[in-house]
Amino acid sequence: MKEHDRATIHEAMEQQTISIAKAGLVTTLSTRTIVFGATNPKGQYDPDQTLSVNTALSGPLLSRFDIVLVLLDTKNPEWDAVVSSHILAEEESDKGNLDDDLANIWNLSMLRRYIHFVKAYFKPALTKEAEKVISSYYQLQRRSATDNAARTTVRMLESLIRLAQAHARLMFRNEVTRLDAIMAILCIESSMTTSAIVDSVGNALHSNFSENPDQEYTKQERLILEKLRSIDEFSDIIIGGLSR
Repeated sequence: MKEHDRATIHEAMEQQTISIAKAGLVTTLSTRTIVFGATNPKGQYDPDQTLSVNTALSGPLLSRFDIVLVLLDTKNPEWDAVVSSHILAEEESDKGNLDDDLANIWNLSMLRRYIHFVKAYFKPALTKEAEKVISSYYQLQRRSATDNAARTTVRMLESLIRLAQAHARLMFRNEVTRLDAIMAILCIESSMTTSAIVDSVGNALHSNFSENPDQEYTKQERLILEKLRSIDEFSDIIIGGLSR
């Protein structure tokens, strides 16, 4: 990444502005938007090295992204079987049945309207439970961070809050619950090259939708709450969370 481009994206993501000086025009534009970035490793990806070394991007720049997904082709035989079975099933599926299934799914226009509405209408506030979950996870990451020291900064805490609020909006809520905080943690865990709490997350590329989302929510919630049991001030939430 060129030095000029690095400075530009720093300004866009930190000050939420971008400076223009071209063709006699000198101005500053607002960049209040979501930023997506994609890059290849500088060579063969080395899992023993940090993400900064593999991508040749500085830690301060990487820490400005809420989620960083590392998509690696690990040549997993089980996942290869899942992919091949899915592709073959799509080829063999009856078109009429496929049309029936699509009839029960929102189209793109409806999805856009829903996202636009919840973003404008809901301004979720964190509950005490959500605050303790996020705070406890952040402290755990700070203690266990070695290879991902550049990621475990205060910006991670801000990312957790934004992700939890986004999930609350998606679920049509005006407050951030414990479940929203759990989902934010799962997103961060998937974006880390080394997991501090959920060892089963694995490669983000090797994932699919659960057939029973509610059951999966409950399982992941219990797992994370049990992992956070080591923090004394968190014990009251653990007892309440596991007893219901």
